[in-house]
Amino acid sequence: MLIFDSGIGGISILENIKKKLPKKNYIYLLDNKGFPYGEKKESFIIQRSIKIINTIKNLYPIQIVVIACNTVSTISLHILKKKFNIPIVGVLPSLDQAIKITKNNNIGIIATKATIKSLYTKNLISKYTNSMNIKVIATNELARIAENKIRKISVSNFELKKIFYPWIILAVQPDTIYLGCTHFSFLKNEIQKIFHKPINFLDSYTNTTEIVKKYFLNTKNNQNIKKNIFLYSKYSKNINKLLYILEKYEFNDISKVNLN
Repeated sequence: MLIFDSGIGGISILENIKKKLPKKNYIYLLDNKGFPYGEKKESFIIQRSIKIINTIKNLYPIQIVVIACNTVSTISLHILKKKFNIPIVGVLPSLDQAIKITKNNNIGIIATKATIKSLYTKNLISKYTNSMNIKVIATNELARIAENKIRKISVSNFELKKIFYPWIILAVQPDTIYLGCTHFSFLKNEIQKIFHKPINFLDSYTNTTEIVKKYFLNTKNNQNIKKNIFLYSKYSKNINKLLYILEKYEFNDISKVNLN
């Protein structure tokens, strides 16, 4: 199983998969050379995704790919499914649950600029605009803040308030917020503190995890990867700040992969 993201945000997906499938081994690719995907053009994101899957497929006997990134999923998933003959699972924004649980009919969706601009997300939002008051924030900065938090760098309350200012000043704030980036889930507590009332936070993990679980329950193929592997696309001293996470998720092999 390959799980990839431009940052460490995809670890939140891995954590959910690991709870459901504790005996499965996995490869996590941190494409830090491409970080953040949310600032890249669609053509780059599509070609980069193809390059990543082809490269890892040639190096390891992967059976399934999990795109642990909303930006890549909204832009590339339909293309990658057609191009490759192995199952590819993404994390796609959905507002169905938000519609069910909102009490004041005010829903917020926050994601990277590329995710918000994608045709998938535009169609998703337009589907509900007649019946719900949907507020949107497009930001790439929140992913950087999350990356810093994961590396144990303190989160600036001022920076968070600046990002969420359009919602903070509303007379009726969203009571339900869809986190449209895997990074953002690491900041739930900090985000909650800047709002006056309790927030319902939603994300895509449940659907993604259930699809992966179902695949492994239905397939009779033996697991070919015998250890957990962590790959990164660019060496940085920041990698050392992730060692505590790599130990937590039992990565036995840590190395750089060439995606040029």
